[in-house]
Amino acid sequence: MKKWIVSGLFVVVLVVLFRQPDIELSDKGRIISYKGLVQPTSYVGVDNDSCTANKLISVEHPYIENTLPAIARAFELGADKIHLNVQVTADNKLAIFHDWTLDCRTDGKGVTSKQSMDYLKTLDLGYGYRIAGSELYPFRGKGLGLMTSLPEVMQHFPEKDFLINMKTKQPRAIKVLVGYLAGLSATERGRLSFIGDQQIMDAVSEQFAEPRLYSQEIAKQCLLGYVLLGWSTYYPESCRHKTIILPEKYGKYLWGWPSQFAARAQANNSQVYLYQTSEPYRVNSDLRTKGIGLFTGDLPGLVKATAD
Repeated sequence: MKKWIVSGLFVVVLVVLFRQPDIELSDKGRIISYKGLVQPTSYVGVDNDSCTANKLISVEHPYIENTLPAIARAFELGADKIHLNVQVTADNKLAIFHDWTLDCRTDGKGVTSKQSMDYLKTLDLGYGYRIAGSELYPFRGKGLGLMTSLPEVMQHFPEKDFLINMKTKQPRAIKVLVGYLAGLSATERGRLSFIGDQQIMDAVSEQFAEPRLYSQEIAKQCLLGYVLLGWSTYYPESCRHKTIILPEKYGKYLWGWPSQFAARAQANNSQVYLYQTSEPYRVNSDLRTKGIGLFTGDLPGLVKATAD
């Protein structure tokens, strides 16, 4: 028992002696809007192969996710960055679309990455959206010609930032993505962040310094190192220049959460966000004034709640 007491006192002394002063936040937390704008959706029982287009709870706005109108409206509502899903097509284009196949969400058939961009642009992107438990298809016929590409998005919003989740992960897809990034200026690459598969992150980081990256592997390295040594305000190299996205329940394990963790991240060119894409906006989980951003699927709810 005495040994535990002595060890505890030793740790306390170390913290007091070596802990550096707190640093100030340089910015408030930012907002990432999920897929531009999404409709309220039930995620009960959803897995990686589930179709979510037919699980709508209600229709709260006239926009279809991952389209230019939805992106534009999200920016109008105050989003700082837009999350987008990207598929690599059969003709090596970067299409903005979530699903591995077309059957759920559109009037098309087959594997998305095996289609040409010209064909994808003929589809009705609203065809498969359905209010759960009903035969109501509120967007059928309203998504014709709305398929867009990453280059079109970048050109349409020349000063805006995007978080990209590559849904096609084969070597060909990586080659197409790297080739596209190589054709951008450093400033344009700096507008892009990436989240997802570690192979994608490795391929991007090997050639480009500008995009912020995040994956499960990066998260493990970053957060474990911080949990172990964050008491001293040490900030791991694996956390630097990253888009750090985590569920709210993990925050309590991070030294200095929320404000000091956010301040340290900002001082190391990182941005921190709470992951809230499948739930309604909650005021008591909004830590933006403390430097923690929101990765939200309910931007309209956020705007309404904060305007009241």
